[in-house]
Amino acid sequence: MRSHWPRASRLTGVRAVAFTFAAGVPLAVAAQSPPSPTPAQPAPAAPAKPGPFVEEKPTKVTLDLRVTPAVSFSPARIRASAELKVPDDRISEFYCAAVEWDWGDLTESEESNECEPYEAGVSDVQRRFSAEHTFQTGGRYRVTLRLRRNRKVIASTSTTVTVRPGVRDAIGPDPQP
Repeated sequence: MRSHWPRASRLTGVRAVAFTFAAGVPLAVAAQSPPSPTPAQPAPAAPAKPGPFVEEKPTKVTLDLRVTPAVSFSPARIRASAELKVPDDRISEFYCAAVEWDWGDLTESEESNECEPYEAGVSDVQRRFSAEHTFQTGGRYRVTLRLRRNRKVIASTSTTVTVRPGVRDAIGPDPQP
């Protein structure tokens, strides 16, 4: 009888597998697992990740914009939604910001509020924004959201909406025979 010792398997965690052959027929298979860590050598800990319901604190300002549907047929009613993430030390900059939507079809929407003076820990900063718009004709439109304070843009983001020609869009004159 002879034994054959192949290399350790990286996929299974098995360090060594011994096959014993007698006249070319396997008789026994023995597996040896890697040694367990001893108290003196603890297993390396994976870095802690926040759970699905734990929100990480932002380190920079981000304004994420999504439109649904991103592709449709005219006339297309589009819903745009955005989320603002701001570090705690910059929250006062975004208090009572005016919201401006540029739909990319020569129309704009604007919302501004009358606000009390900012008080740390008391004043609430709007973090979610949404609006709806109907595109009447086909085309590619750049939808832009701007947050303004004292006429200065403090955050801006944009995305593209594709509206395909629909039943109402003229395809053009009938071809001549």
